[in-house]
Amino acid sequence: MKKTRTAGLCLFLSVLLLCMAWVTPASAAGAPLQYQATEYGYAMVTGCDKSASGKITVPAKATVDGKSYAVKFIGEKAFAGCTGITEIVIPEGVTQIGSKAFENCTSLRTVDMPKSLNNCQYDAFLGCENVMVNCYSSNYQFFAVYGLSQNIQVNVLDKQRTPEETKNINAFGDFIKRFLQVIFSWFGIELYK
Repeated sequence: MKKTRTAGLCLFLSVLLLCMAWVTPASAAGAPLQYQATEYGYAMVTGCDKSASGKITVPAKATVDGKSYAVKFIGEKAFAGCTGITEIVIPEGVTQIGSKAFENCTSLRTVDMPKSLNNCQYDAFLGCENVMVNCYSSNYQFFAVYGLSQNIQVNVLDKQRTPEETKNINAFGDFIKRFLQVIFSWFGIELYK
């Protein structure tokens, strides 16, 4: 019996090492976004193709009428009704998110906010079912209040790490926890209750 457990443990550790070596970064899929140049010389995201799905990464720069602008605003109802989007990454430089920007994005689960954000309308996530907002302490106040009346969870990020780095650290911690649960369960020990 001991040989079987040892062989099983060796096999499991080998698979674990192979999986860790084969980790690939998440794809940075884009979506057809619509933009408008503002009177202040910046770009605002004004819309998104309703058939867009998966992860959407808003670019830091956009071209409007042949001219390049830094993206600074997510406009009113910019992503409203995009029911296939699951994750949105908003780039550094964006300072404002408009009213109902993500309204009825029913599949939306994660939004990465930039440190530069200084204004987000209260009803930005109206009709969303269960969203994790990754934000920084500098813009935490917007989402802490919203979470009381809407299905928003808030994850405050370390200023020294990007949202992607934080997610990778958290995912690795979860992986280790599951790994230890399996190992201890082989020996009849319940690690977490």
